[in-house]
Amino acid sequence: MRKTMTALTLTALFASASVVSATAVAQQQQQQQGQAQAQQEQMMQQQQDIELTDGMLESFVVAMNNVQEISNKYSERFQSAEDAEEAQEIQRKAQEEMVAAVNDSGLSPQEYNAIVQRVQQDEELRARLQEMTE
Repeated sequence: MRKTMTALTLTALFASASVVSATAVAQQQQQQQGQAQAQQEQMMQQQQDIELTDGMLESFVVAMNNVQEISNKYSERFQSAEDAEEAQEIQRKAQEEMVAAVNDSGLSPQEYNAIVQRVQQDEELRARLQEMTE
């Protein structure tokens, strides 16, 4: 295949174009990952900035208990789903009920998720919630 100088030149050009293209794709992926990481860090900082009142924590405990009940209710149905479509439908229904339960407790899903993350990271907050649930 490489009998002529033209073929070699074209091969070299194509190879270098592929390397440039792969490099551009890699750079773009790194930029996207960096942006996603920056957004995640910003969101985590916003979650850390939420001042947790006793009322919010009481609402969280109610929401958490309701979300756990819903999760238990749908768990067996999800595991016994006959196919992926049925599993997705069960999951969708469970999520809808969970969001409604969180909203009914007086928290937004974002506040609920922020508290979950804080509880996972803050040992004192975990202890405080444990006292509230006892």
